[in-house]
Amino acid sequence: MSGLQAHVDDYLRLRRALGYKLERHGRLLPQLVAYLEAAGAGTLTSELQISWARQPASAQPRHWAARLAIARGFAAYLQTIAPATEIPPAEVFAVRYRRPTPYLWSQEDIGRLLEAARALRPPLKAASYQALFGLLAVTGMRVGEALALDRDDVDLERGVVTIREQTAKLERARLVPLHPTTVEALEHYVRTRRRLCPRPRSSAFFLSGCHQDRPQRGQQDGQEDHDRARAADRDRPAPRTRPQARFCHLDAARLAASRRADRRTHRCAVDLPRAHQPGRDLLVSDRDSGADGSSRRTARAALRRAVMSALAPALEAFFTERLIGQRQASQNTIAAYRDTFRLLLRFASQRSGTPPSELDIAALDAPLVAAFLDHLEHERGNTVATRNNRLAAIHSLFGYLALHHPENAGSIQRVLAIPPKRTERNLLTYLTEPEVDALLAACDQTSWTGRRDHAMLTLTIQTGLRISELIALSRQDVTLTTGAHVHTVGKGRKERRTPLTPPTRTVLGAWLHERAGAPDDPLFPTTTSKRLSRDAVEHRLAIHLQTAAARCPSIKTKHVTMHTLRHTAAMRLLLAGNDITVIALWLGHEQITTTQIYLHADMTHKQEAIDRTKPLAAKPGRYRPPDTLLAFLEAL
Repeated sequence: MSGLQAHVDDYLRLRRALGYKLERHGRLLPQLVAYLEAAGAGTLTSELQISWARQPASAQPRHWAARLAIARGFAAYLQTIAPATEIPPAEVFAVRYRRPTPYLWSQEDIGRLLEAARALRPPLKAASYQALFGLLAVTGMRVGEALALDRDDVDLERGVVTIREQTAKLERARLVPLHPTTVEALEHYVRTRRRLCPRPRSSAFFLSGCHQDRPQRGQQDGQEDHDRARAADRDRPAPRTRPQARFCHLDAARLAASRRADRRTHRCAVDLPRAHQPGRDLLVSDRDSGADGSSRRTARAALRRAVMSALAPALEAFFTERLIGQRQASQNTIAAYRDTFRLLLRFASQRSGTPPSELDIAALDAPLVAAFLDHLEHERGNTVATRNNRLAAIHSLFGYLALHHPENAGSIQRVLAIPPKRTERNLLTYLTEPEVDALLAACDQTSWTGRRDHAMLTLTIQTGLRISELIALSRQDVTLTTGAHVHTVGKGRKERRTPLTPPTRTVLGAWLHERAGAPDDPLFPTTTSKRLSRDAVEHRLAIHLQTAAARCPSIKTKHVTMHTLRHTAAMRLLLAGNDITVIALWLGHEQITTTQIYLHADMTHKQEAIDRTKPLAAKPGRYRPPDTLLAFLEAL
């Protein structure tokens, strides 16, 4: 076993002890070791990891990104043992995950699928897949849960299927009731299975063959991909490598410490499989001169150079590794965090007189962060909500620093202990029907920009889109045929389709007819055919509000933004008698508690509730005690 393979085993053993299964890691990391050994390299470099991740060449970039993420995780672990290990950047393969829209199978589709399964050979395989597909269609079980069922898990007498902890997601066991028709179909499958395979070797409920185990998920496709990958590896020329460098386990004698005091001790290094004496160990090539400590002047000069503070690389790693690589945060989240730390570093630099690149983690202590939050409120005029958002970004950074810089644990914990401020929950503002009519009529439809704004405001008021969703719309996102709707990718990368009413469909049809272009062109562009910015949309709304206020003076008493139009769409749905769950689905809310704010803003439901109550029979007047002694006590 090579030294690198031993580190792979240690890495997998450590991660699995924490509860991770790492099944794919266990398959791919030995392939990475074999690739490095075939290339004759003992050091894990970024170039070799990226070259290995691009296999096979015919795969999608998402497949490459997944392989590189596995290699990066192992490289981060290995770097603590061999400092020469390189960690490739996470954004090599620009892949952003977009939650796909699920395809809903119709009854006809399920019928054709079961007919196709019935035509498989041998007969036992056909019966198993037909029963499996039917069970998935009527119960909604996960594929892995259905394939892991044993015969004891299916109780056809009671009509219940048991999903055990070992096979359920997040180890949540549950009972799944079966419809009588489903029980009848499964009983037919059991009789067929007993007739074709009287003595099975497996306890699985679904069998792919009499002498085989349960069907495997994606078994045939996975084998074909594996064969294609092996063929691609055989045809691929050997990658260009750096001068040969032996890994520490293979040639430990070439490890030389850069510390002057310990150089004589470490000149003849010993092979340690795990922990070794702390020091700045350099993994050098056997062709390089000075590996035995002869170039002492160069090493001494390197140590005399100014060292960058720990904050700068930690902040960069927070963005590249945590936000982009691990959490795959959206552009809006990254921009918000960027603005927060830009303001924080500028404030700390002005307060201490130290350039931002030389600030240390200890300089950003709790008093400075508290002073920065006060600066946001009192000098920059930010609201409490904005102050809390900035604090949440700072807490996220310091939570990351706590894991990587335990030497500053005390200062970090004091920053994390800063609580958010309580905010007042004011009643939301929305436009009434006369105010909506006045706003839409304020758009001058004799001009191109007026017709654009009229279509844009009409769509926003009817659908309740966020401003970020509105400016990101393209022509291809609007469907005006049967089932007219607008397709958006909103907050949290959730895709949704919002139906369009006939009036909105007519307005958008006229606008699309006038605004010709490619499918990926902006739906509401500027005069230069670019996408509108947030500020531009708010500016256009402010212009039309001034015009609408002349026809409807009540608009002057309200602070109206583009988000107010989203509230207007929700209130129109609520006043029309729709349930709050429908409104949450319409707006794309993650939790229904977010939608409950519209119940507080509507006085109609409260008035109807008070009208149904019985009036109080209380009589007016002051309270008079019935006894003189009680009157004396009341007067004390």
